[in-house]
Amino acid sequence: MRLIPLKSKVVEFIGAAALLSFICLSGAESAAADGESKTGLALAESAEMEGRNVQLSKELLNFSGSYKEQYDRFYLLLDRSGPTVFPDASRYLVSSIAFAPGRNEQEMNFSWYSPDTRNSGTVEYAKAGSRFAAGTEAAAVQKSMAHLDIASTGYASNEAIISGLEPSTEYIYRVGDGYGNWSETYSFHTQETDSYNFLLMGDPQIGASGNLKADIAGWNETLEKALDKYPMTSFIQSAGDQVESRNSEEEYEAYFAPDALKRLPTATTIGNHDNTIFYEYHFNVPNQNAELGNYDSSGGNYYFTYGDALFVNLNSNQTNGEEHVRFMEETIEATSGQDFKWKFLVFHHSIYSAAVHSTSDHVLGLREQLVPAIDRLEFDAVLMGHDHSYVRSHQMKGFKPLKNHMIEDGAVINPEGTIYLTGNSASGSKFYPMNEDPEPYSAVREQLEVPTFMNVAVTPTSLEFTTYRTDTMELVDTYKIVKDSSIEVEVPGLSEAVLTATGTILPTEPTDFYPEVVLDVAGTNTEGGQYDLFGENITYRTDPEGAVSISPTGNVNITENAEPGEVEIWAEVAADGQNLTTEPVLLSIVEHAETALVEAESDWTYLDDGSDPGSDWMQPGFDDSGWESGPSPLGYPEGDEREPFGEIQTVIDYGEDEFDKYATSYFRTSFDIDDAEAIGNYGIIDLEADDAAIIYLNGEEIGRYNMADGEVGYDDHLNDLDRENIPPENKSTRITLDGAELANLKDGENIIAVEVRQDNPQSSDVYWDMKFSVNLNTD
Repeated sequence: MRLIPLKSKVVEFIGAAALLSFICLSGAESAAADGESKTGLALAESAEMEGRNVQLSKELLNFSGSYKEQYDRFYLLLDRSGPTVFPDASRYLVSSIAFAPGRNEQEMNFSWYSPDTRNSGTVEYAKAGSRFAAGTEAAAVQKSMAHLDIASTGYASNEAIISGLEPSTEYIYRVGDGYGNWSETYSFHTQETDSYNFLLMGDPQIGASGNLKADIAGWNETLEKALDKYPMTSFIQSAGDQVESRNSEEEYEAYFAPDALKRLPTATTIGNHDNTIFYEYHFNVPNQNAELGNYDSSGGNYYFTYGDALFVNLNSNQTNGEEHVRFMEETIEATSGQDFKWKFLVFHHSIYSAAVHSTSDHVLGLREQLVPAIDRLEFDAVLMGHDHSYVRSHQMKGFKPLKNHMIEDGAVINPEGTIYLTGNSASGSKFYPMNEDPEPYSAVREQLEVPTFMNVAVTPTSLEFTTYRTDTMELVDTYKIVKDSSIEVEVPGLSEAVLTATGTILPTEPTDFYPEVVLDVAGTNTEGGQYDLFGENITYRTDPEGAVSISPTGNVNITENAEPGEVEIWAEVAADGQNLTTEPVLLSIVEHAETALVEAESDWTYLDDGSDPGSDWMQPGFDDSGWESGPSPLGYPEGDEREPFGEIQTVIDYGEDEFDKYATSYFRTSFDIDDAEAIGNYGIIDLEADDAAIIYLNGEEIGRYNMADGEVGYDDHLNDLDRENIPPENKSTRITLDGAELANLKDGENIIAVEVRQDNPQSSDVYWDMKFSVNLNTD
């Protein structure tokens, strides 16, 4: 008998681990019954473990909390020198059971949490109809020893692989501690591998809503409704962000709560909300390369095969695209002996989405690095999440949407390129507003603000992607690809080709002042639709020759010895048995000089009292001497900081009621010009505005940010004007000005005036700063 003090209390016990396990088990069982953990007092007071009474003070035992909280409270009692002893030898205290597709359809990868121990666990499995016989080794029962690894405090992580699985067979399984104590018995059903389906679940992100019970309920409802619709599903593919808080065991426990996850394997993907070692603690994935794609010890890239399909999962938190490309190439090489009909790529950060993350540097960087390899390695579909909205792209190749397809019975026949699909939240814990303007790559984009899931039906000749909303189980979108070499593809022929450029100015010295010049050749078919053209169809010509270089993607750069002047570029197109020549575009190579007319952190006058400044407040002659003044950035709250302008320097007022803030704040600043004739025909305004802004130069409007056209009242909030498109925050932008807008400049004093508008009366912040630069004539 041993006495262990804990916070001045004394526990008299033999087998502390048994007591700890028993108390936690009683709490876990109560939680399963009514959603709340109850004290283990009633059971523990009367418990006898191996004939020996266990006594514990009522203050220590009369404690309610989660499984983890109970475990942490009693962790100091744990005796790990011997086997765990249970009041019921048929039960093994286990949590977070996860099983996933293994290397191929004959294997499953298991992982689970147990109380911290030095003894490896085990998995027993057998075909349904067999029996796990106590104390005997039934011939039909197979065992797999687990690899024991560290986990968060108080836990051990057990990982095991079972093999030799047969298709279309029901199996039972249970996990144990190696001492004869077992979990409940669960079951799963393997499926055929030639024609089958799997489910794509976008970001469950349990905990994101702030209401854990609601997130669990939404997650469970989606899983149950999906499996009710598709009961013969082979596996689930998650698009990442299993939890909201990457180190929260409570949220992981909630993620694993649905029974469906114990009867159906789930291939998980690492999201930006679970990108720590806690993800590695919980998930046992096949063919992982811990060196490629690993980020913050959350795990590397991995792959598995199922029938004639290859599934490659990337950890897209890692922004080094070279690692991902290398892994994809090595995977293709390692599986070169298998004749894959279909290749799927899965990662979290959608590179073709339509909400607030769609233009982040992280996403755009991944797109630039991954798309060429995706095209070259001929992946059929890319499955993603992250942006909490639904998007199906067009078929994409070379960063271009492809639309010139043969359609039969609603299916696309033998298409070029890759389809990119972004899943919305599967739990409903979070949704993002969509961009106001549709993206050129988006074929279907929806924000229903209800959970959705996608079924992917795979046959030897087709893929069909079908998405449902879970509240009504109505169809959201369906898309089918047929790949059959016996079908001869017939599409409308090429009629016309047009060359365009994103800019017209090429500076002799590197600068980000002008937009990058990228060429694009668009084809039109004989029916007036798009004719898909690829790099191999296009040859660029220039006059004079040698002044510029043009990449396969159309990027234009000047050569080392290029002189200022004009360059004419046209394209020769060979496609559909035709040779066409486009009209030329004219570019200018210039010696660049620029000047800043308004710097960031300039002094501004401002009106922040919620009043109407009148109709001439933006005019040069307006008297703003009664306004307050201070350096930018201006706004509230104090300490708010935005890149690249920095922390607020001048805090402005929003009124007396924090729930009814002023709609509009007004700002003015001045600058002098000695010679307006020296200013060129191109200007840029880099700005950060929260939430929206209208900018005036000498009384004339020259730009809007996040604002629709039209008159706006001084007391109108954005959601008074357009409730469907409230703009995103924390987004700096650039407005470009041409010669007509710069013609408003004059010698002497010039005035920039800005109105910054809130989206709603409860909005928490306002922010304003800008930099205004122009090019100079160098003649």
